Amino acid sequence: MNPRCAYRAIQAIPVMILCAFGVARLTADDTSGSSAIPTSFCQNYSEVSCTTSDALACADTLQLASDAREQLGPLLNLGPAWRFPVHIRIMTPDDPLLTKINREASAVFTDEKGMRIEAVLPSTDPDARAFIQRQFVTAMLWEKFFAGTKTFDVHTRLDLVPLWLVEGLREWLDDDRSHDRERIVRRASLTQRAPKLAEVTGWQELSSNRLQGLWQRAFCFYLVDNLIQPGEKRLGFQQWLATYAGPNPGSAQSIFPTETDWQRDLVDSTERSEDLVYSWDETLNALVAAEVITIPSNKPGDQHLCTFDTVSAFPSQPKLNMVLQQKVLDLTGLELRAHVSWHPILELYRAGLSDLINGKNPDEGTKLIEQAHEQRVAEITNHQKLVDYVNWFEVTKDYTGNSSSFSSYFTTAQQLEHLEVDPAHPNPIRDNLLQVEDKF
Repeated sequence: MNPRCAYRAIQAIPVMILCAFGVARLTADDTSGSSAIPTSFCQNYSEVSCTTSDALACADTLQLASDAREQLGPLLNLGPAWRFPVHIRIMTPDDPLLTKINREASAVFTDEKGMRIEAVLPSTDPDARAFIQRQFVTAMLWEKFFAGTKTFDVHTRLDLVPLWLVEGLREWLDDDRSHDRERIVRRASLTQRAPKLAEVTGWQELSSNRLQGLWQRAFCFYLVDNLIQPGEKRLGFQQWLATYAGPNPGSAQSIFPTETDWQRDLVDSTERSEDLVYSWDETLNALVAAEVITIPSNKPGDQHLCTFDTVSAFPSQPKLNMVLQQKVLDLTGLELRAHVSWHPILELYRAGLSDLINGKNPDEGTKLIEQAHEQRVAEITNHQKLVDYVNWFEVTKDYTGNSSSFSSYFTTAQQLEHLEVDPAHPNPIRDNLLQVEDKF
């Protein structure tokens, strides 16, 4: 079901859905197909159907049902048949229902023996996939939560399924191709603004704001992904779901991680995506973390620290070479994710360390590391100039002409560079902008 909506099942009559955008009322006549609009049933599951004149959209919808059942069925320990039927109506421009309902809407129809989900959405809906998947995930979770319920009436509580579980499982069905989840969670962890576990489990509805909705879904995914890891965690998750078939349903609190474990899991979350590309700043931060080298020593407590730029000053030894070999592997992994501007610098560092390890061309290795350092300084300097220009442009808000704006900035930047060489005249504009950026 659409978690932005509130539901109440009324025996033998349709449900009124109260959404964030107003009231949508679906009736049996609304959701039934007309003679001009064909209805197709899922080849693998006859309980799932789709009404639309868009054959491709219909095929995609029925495939979503099959995929969802195949992926979630074993995880939820469900049988081969859908207990609660789901009917999706995708409204094309020629659909007469579009004049009555022009957005996502869903409803539950009940009788004494069961329930069925009816959902409609326009064919132009940009969130169609997520909305349709949500109906299938909800229907399957109902099979667990209402496994011990034989009759359904006005007192049936449809809000038993928590939001974090519906959205987490729905997100789990899909690969995060654009890596929105990783970026959201990583940024929240770095800025120490990740939500507490109690906040995630307490969400009652999915925000209609797209960015806020992405935020919620990202953390719901990582909570569910934490709970269904193969082994003891997954077994505990399945046992918790199974308790809903008995008279005393168990609390999900028993399977949740501690707050410390939750926050640690979020910090480590981006390691699950080997395809994630870092931003310029994230690449720099990763390089700074990776370049610290601990010089091995035979004497306990007599260890020294250095960086890529200074390691050549230490004599070569087998233990140090092992450490450097690991650093080469770290740089190789970082280069796969790094911002494109950092690729040549990482390559130079990697080549220089390799020469130091081999011992055949240590002077060449030192030279390559020096080149990497010089390019790194130049890259940071140029990047700071770009940041200064963007900040200056945003402050002036002069959008009337590109060339005149840049010329004006360039002149100002040259004047500031002259001032920077004089320690008595620091760059006040940059200092102020950085203070504002840090604050907000």
